[in-house]
Amino acid sequence: MNRKIFYAVLRRRENRVFGTSLSKRQVKGIEGILDAFETHGDGRPKTLAYVLATARHETAGRMVPVRETLAKDDATARRRLRKARYAQPEPPYGHSYYGRGQVQLTWKRNYERSSADAGVDLVKFPDKALEPEIGARILICGLLDGRWNSSGHGIAHYLPSFGKDDLKNARRTVNITNKWQLIAGYYRAFLKAINEAGGLETQETMLIQTAAREINHPTFKPKPKS
Repeated sequence: MNRKIFYAVLRRRENRVFGTSLSKRQVKGIEGILDAFETHGDGRPKTLAYVLATARHETAGRMVPVRETLAKDDATARRRLRKARYAQPEPPYGHSYYGRGQVQLTWKRNYERSSADAGVDLVKFPDKALEPEIGARILICGLLDGRWNSSGHGIAHYLPSFGKDDLKNARRTVNITNKWQLIAGYYRAFLKAINEAGGLETQETMLIQTAAREINHPTFKPKPKS
């Protein structure tokens, strides 16, 4: 994907995801997600578009990992969320497992389940989810395997490579159907930008393109039938 074209499309007035400009912080956040998707994603434009759309919503447009309520520090987040059941301090470390990262990871059990993707014990070190690389991996891997979805379906179940998108239920991969129409709009805008920028070069498409180049090469000779 040509990232220069990708950002140019996002900045178009009619795009309406960020307006006509992107801050350095927003670009840094998007770059982190794009890089993480290259190593941890499934290579599908639809998945990447939904990852970006989710980050756009959950971070209030910042695209970098944030604390819930956009709190500047842990103490502020705890104070603002003191009545939330999932944000109460829990043993053995006394941490509060409120929303963190690009996906707003909540509940202690979800921190535990995402520790393998983070490469660190998130129950012991929950603020690690605020590191851009780790936060992006948690978001991508969680959407892919459906760990936050009560039905267990990942994002490809709702956004198939061939077939109609089910954008309402795609939101269940993160937070039931909360704000699904808003996120669907972001998804369509990101998908348009990805496709206009050349799409994603997956292993399958690279093999097809290599085979096509070899067939069209002047030295190519088909093998005789045995």
